[in-house]
Amino acid sequence: MFVWLSSILVFTYVVFAHCAVPTTTTCRPTTPDVLGPYYLPDPPRRRQICDRDPTFHNERHLLVEGRIKNQLCQPITDAKIEVWQADRDGHYLLSENCRGHFYSEKGGHYAFLTLHPGKYSTDPEGEMYRPAHIHFRVEKPGYDILVTQMYFDGDSSLGRNDSCLACSSDHDDLVVAVREMCADASGRYCFNIARFDIVLSGGNGVDVVSDFDDSRIELEDIVRAG
Repeated sequence: MFVWLSSILVFTYVVFAHCAVPTTTTCRPTTPDVLGPYYLPDPPRRRQICDRDPTFHNERHLLVEGRIKNQLCQPITDAKIEVWQADRDGHYLLSENCRGHFYSEKGGHYAFLTLHPGKYSTDPEGEMYRPAHIHFRVEKPGYDILVTQMYFDGDSSLGRNDSCLACSSDHDDLVVAVREMCADASGRYCFNIARFDIVLSGGNGVDVVSDFDDSRIELEDIVRAG
């Protein structure tokens, strides 16, 4: 199954890489979001995220794909894309697990395979939660560095229910729909797909947002978990 999913990842990338460029003249820059306290610079280069998680081969995989564009809706190639996320149980680890980087290809396309991130509580009583999300940091010379987060449609902790008051989970352009794809009618070999297009603003490499500590409880947890 793992080999099959890897083949699907490559196939999906090739298909989207040959799609026509939209004729739209302007695109709205992607909404920035907080960096959060769990960013680590220089993650390993790979397109399979969380593949060192013990559950990676047993859980349904999530394929995230999209395009990096400028405000004229033109594709941006060779943009560096860093991603990091919580594991299935909602834990961040100070290790290479669940983080990595890669570059946008021809047509601005990118794709990576991961697991659906778990939600986590940000208060001792376990009553306040962050919605499931994946962090992105995208940079390319000639553009401002974009730091943002991708959320999932239908999450009960989006928007006003998000425990992070400074976060942007109430912005529609950061919320993606997830669809299912199966290899056959048996339903045995299925995975989920989410499309997340990103638009960069022209600039001089300035970080759009600064760091923000949204969870002291989770920071203590990753120190214990490593």
